[in-house]
Amino acid sequence: MGLLDGALGGVLGNVLGGALGNGGKGGIDIAAILQWVEQQGGLQAILNKLQQGQLGDIVGSWLGNGDNQSISGDHVQQALGSDAIAQLAEKLGVDQTQASDTLAQLLPALTDKASPNGEVKQDELANYVGKLFS
Repeated sequence: MGLLDGALGGVLGNVLGGALGNGGKGGIDIAAILQWVEQQGGLQAILNKLQQGQLGDIVGSWLGNGDNQSISGDHVQQALGSDAIAQLAEKLGVDQTQASDTLAQLLPALTDKASPNGEVKQDELANYVGKLFS
């Protein structure tokens, strides 16, 4: 997946930069976030956990065509669990609050870009990546 890893890193960098308003800079370790997402089972698995955590309406807004509803870092931590957030925090070298807040800012935009037809598909994300580099 080497090329795809780099491309996904680029997408995540662009999305993260847009979500955080810093152009992907500021010490965020994008590779670590990507690795953590994969360790959790991928983006769809994370969204499933959020939906099971009573956040289905919020996740639905990210998958739909309207505005993305925001989510708090606390909600992210409650839905994904302290252990998962602690793993991400360790990878990023930040505390758990910062890790969950980063995810709260990242997930709406990343999900929106990965699901133009309302369903997260790797092919759709790859198409989006291709558009970024064409």
